[in-house]
Amino acid sequence: MALVVAAVLPNNGGAEPEPVRTKVNVTCRCVDTVGQNFCSAFKDRIQKSVAYQLTDNTNGYGMGVHFACVDMWKGIQDKLSGRMSAVSVAFTIYSDKLPGEILEDSSVFRVGKDAVPEMSQEIVTALGQLVDANSSFFENMRTGASPPAGPSSGSEASPVPSP
Repeated sequence: MALVVAAVLPNNGGAEPEPVRTKVNVTCRCVDTVGQNFCSAFKDRIQKSVAYQLTDNTNGYGMGVHFACVDMWKGIQDKLSGRMSAVSVAFTIYSDKLPGEILEDSSVFRVGKDAVPEMSQEIVTALGQLVDANSSFFENMRTGASPPAGPSSGSEASPVPSP
């Protein structure tokens, strides 16, 4: 009987811990249909990701992704309205230990209504590159360690006064 129970129950003794998911706070200021669809698709990708955790606040630490979108053709060529959005994205890092969000990168691009899925994946890829580039910051936040004060901190002996 003990062998059957051991074979059925999972053994967590040697299992690796679940990977740490980076928190991502997404804000959308998109008044047009394509922009709203794009932002929703991006949030869905973040929510389904094993690497990220979608949050609705900036408590703790993580990445911010902030979108603003407008219809590219509204008021210019109304027959084309609803087909393409101009999207601005700003990537930030946030932490309770920082005075506010820190801008990491920004961009402006166009998204056609048929390109929403692929463009939302492109922005997830860009997010991943920024998370990788800031991996030491996130590791310090996870462990509670402070980043080194400078290149010589802790690596050289203190000078000894002469007699």
